[in-house]
Amino acid sequence: MIKIKALAAVGLVTASGAFAATFSMTSRAGKTFTLETAQDRVTEATESFSLCSDGVAAVKKVKLWMPEHGHGSSAVTVGAVQDGCRELTAINFTMTGSWEVRVEFTDGDSGKFDVDVE
Repeated sequence: MIKIKALAAVGLVTASGAFAATFSMTSRAGKTFTLETAQDRVTEATESFSLCSDGVAAVKKVKLWMPEHGHGSSAVTVGAVQDGCRELTAINFTMTGSWEVRVEFTDGDSGKFDVDVE
């Protein structure tokens, strides 16, 4: 699957022809990542993402945070590295609104994706 970088969620067509919601992020240290789900938008029913980059092996932890309400959600499961990506599962957006998908790395670096959940 081809990973497409975008600044915000939009309906993008992947190599398979399916629509996907795709986001991009640059960490504090300059690492670039993409976050993609197979659906054309992110909803409370979204259960998984693919997190992709050359540096994806250094991902230590991923958590969901809703800054407007000052709370997060249950722990995200980070899968093994496969083809430059890690599958993120056990995604649990507890409500609609603006969320952050926060990524922490083994070297202390971090970054976040801004995701609007419909």
